[in-house]
Amino acid sequence: MKKLLKFTALILLCLIAAGFVWWKAADYQVYEDRPIVPLEEYVDLEEDFQKLFQLAQDGETIELPEGRFKFSKSLILDGKNNITVKGAGMNKTYLSFKGQKEGAEGIRVANGKNIVLEDFTIQDAIGDNIKTIYVDTLTFRNIRTEWTDVPNDKLGAYGIYPVICKNVLIEKCEALRGSDSGIYVGQSSNIVIRDNKAMENVCGINIENSGNVDVYNNETYHNTCGITILDIPGLTRYMDSVKVHHNKVYDNTLYNFAPAGNVAASTMPGTGITIWSAKNLEVYENEILEHPFPVVIVSFLSTYKFSQDNTFVPIAESELARMASSSEEEASLREDAINEEYQRDENYVPYNHSLSFRDNTWSFGSFRKKLQTKDGSLITLGLGAKNAHIYYDGVPHPEMNTLCLGANNPLIVANLDMLNDYKGLCIEEETFHCDQESPLSTK
Repeated sequence: MKKLLKFTALILLCLIAAGFVWWKAADYQVYEDRPIVPLEEYVDLEEDFQKLFQLAQDGETIELPEGRFKFSKSLILDGKNNITVKGAGMNKTYLSFKGQKEGAEGIRVANGKNIVLEDFTIQDAIGDNIKTIYVDTLTFRNIRTEWTDVPNDKLGAYGIYPVICKNVLIEKCEALRGSDSGIYVGQSSNIVIRDNKAMENVCGINIENSGNVDVYNNETYHNTCGITILDIPGLTRYMDSVKVHHNKVYDNTLYNFAPAGNVAASTMPGTGITIWSAKNLEVYENEILEHPFPVVIVSFLSTYKFSQDNTFVPIAESELARMASSSEEEASLREDAINEEYQRDENYVPYNHSLSFRDNTWSFGSFRKKLQTKDGSLITLGLGAKNAHIYYDGVPHPEMNTLCLGANNPLIVANLDMLNDYKGLCIEEETFHCDQESPLSTK
């Protein structure tokens, strides 16, 4: 009889475990199965397209015809001004780099002024689908960037990727399945990101070391994390003045498929907004819905500590190709390389400060979605399964206000005590009230 009871208990435990694994798989697979058009159905007019880009004169419009076209190397605009690259429409002109053999980007634009890219779909570059660098006054409009395989760590990193640019507008675009970010702006200034959709990426929209950025009226869903704002050491500039408002950020619970060792690989599934050592950030009037971890705020000190015990895996060939085409001003995606920069950058501030949250709409995801990662499980069990709107690493700025919630905007803040390995994990009694008329004032 005892043997029968033990056997029955074992069967029940197996069924529970199997059910838990099934729940996890069901939660993780939030991406849609989309039909893939075989590369054989794409037309090879690469020589003609290469001539259009190489021979374009300042002031010209490069018109891309309707159809599906395939390429083996990057299309490059370098040192050109007042150029428009215009397709027949997002659902009419398709540029595929599925068979790419040269270059890391699909389209690369460098050292130019007044560049407009619009009305086409770009697919499957081995590195970044569209990368622009050292461009002044730049517009991305009505572009879809995507990788057509199911989300996995062999896909390219960034869909739309302006870096070291200024006066950038990204509007009415769609970004899918980047193994880092769908829309990523780095080391740039005077940025508007509006009316876009980002889904099935590790990070939907990502703002790195940029200033005077306005992110509004976007939808980010079915990513690992909806929106990421970060400031890291060793780059050409630091972050300052970012506004994130009137966005719909919901159901970002996709499994993390970033290559191991990259910064994005540390993003926790189920996060609406991740904030990493940000400065002068306002988050207001957004819908942040159906996330087990709506907002996660960490300092560089916490991530640096946690990364010291990691063993980094060799860099994948696709990542080597991407890095080979990068300028010296760009940092590697690799977490170990960024940690080395931290040792050298004496002016970098590793703390968050002047973060303001007000008038957002919130809801929490299901309990089981909190248990999809080791850290998520530790946090959830440590808090006794209590929900929180904001999960904060517990590292305050030593001199300035870290977080402002406003007296009339009560939110639950979980102090993770990350520098002490979660030992002091608790719901924070400090309410982080401050003057909403001056939300970024010091405490």
